Amino acid sequence: MDASLRIDAGLVRELGPLLVALARRSPIQGEDAEDLVQDTWLSALTSSASFEGRSSVRTWLSTILRRRVVDKIRRARVSTPYEDDVHSQQDATDPVESRELVERALAMLSELGDAEREALALCAIGELDRGEACEELGISPGSLRVRLHRARRKLLRRAQSA
Repeated sequence: MDASLRIDAGLVRELGPLLVALARRSPIQGEDAEDLVQDTWLSALTSSASFEGRSSVRTWLSTILRRRVVDKIRRARVSTPYEDDVHSQQDATDPVESRELVERALAMLSELGDAEREALALCAIGELDRGEACEELGISPGSLRVRLHRARRKLLRRAQSA
């Protein structure tokens, strides 16, 4: 463990707004997003001994939050019965294939490697500029460019074949 890691009120004041902003940019909204931030802090407190200092505390906490968001989305998808999903689509005022589009997009994103998906999520979904994304990921701008290029190329190929 990095001996300098202390999760205290100062760290919460410093990084709390960033985590809340990241959570609100995710598909999870409202109180659920704030709950995920709280879960992130609790997880960080209980697992601070595993922090090895290979990344910044900000990156470490953002990664914990990102994993919490993905877990919540997966649980929500699994817990929605098929019949409820079909009825909700039929009752919607805009019956366009929005649900199918989201599912296809999630399937396409799941085919990317972790590094590519994370880079794309930070730059496209997280709306970080490339400098912030490089800092968050602990990589050079060139590495980020390569990850984004590969991710976009894979997504384009997949979309063209569908």
